[in-house]
Amino acid sequence: MLTNRWAVLAAALVVLLGSGLVHGLWSERWVKSVPLEEALARVPEVPLTLGAWQGEPIDVDAEAYRRAGAQAYWARTYSRPDRESFLVILMCGRAGKMSIHTPEVCYRGAGFEMLDPPTHFTIRSTADEAVLGTFLTARFAKTTELLNGLHLYWTWNSEGMWTAADNPRWEFRSQPFLYKLYVSQQSTGPDAMQTAQTFLQEFLPALNKSLFPVE
Repeated sequence: MLTNRWAVLAAALVVLLGSGLVHGLWSERWVKSVPLEEALARVPEVPLTLGAWQGEPIDVDAEAYRRAGAQAYWARTYSRPDRESFLVILMCGRAGKMSIHTPEVCYRGAGFEMLDPPTHFTIRSTADEAVLGTFLTARFAKTTELLNGLHLYWTWNSEGMWTAADNPRWEFRSQPFLYKLYVSQQSTGPDAMQTAQTFLQEFLPALNKSLFPVE
């Protein structure tokens, strides 16, 4: 049943991704880019085991991701026996495509209502309090038999730091590529953000080792 519930959520996110097509066709230069090609090649190299978390791939609609401008991508659940499971979607493409259309605008197309305005969520290292990244986050709700509520976190990265950009289209305008990361948990309770923080404190450093390897 848990796998089915995540599949429902992943399908909803595919609707969200496809809805950005019309707005994503701005000033793209269809030329080869070495940094872009290198970034794209790293996406499938991200291991299923990241830190203490074990990933499981989820089937996705490749055409929907292509329409959204994602040239490399995956959707996985990451879990560990004593923790909540998370749905993680990683995409990479040209900055012009990856920076437009955000959940608070498009999620209604997938049947969700945002329960409160997005807020910034900072993840810090447990070792030295260094910032690992910032996310935008909000709670969403949908009344169905399989899925009632979720907490969504989203962020971008072009140079090694995950950034909750208020205007990503402007902030990342000159970058040759851009990663976009969605993390979802099927919980909106008072402890949800603490659980997500624990996950991201372990997950982000391991993810960055694959996406931004030290030369």
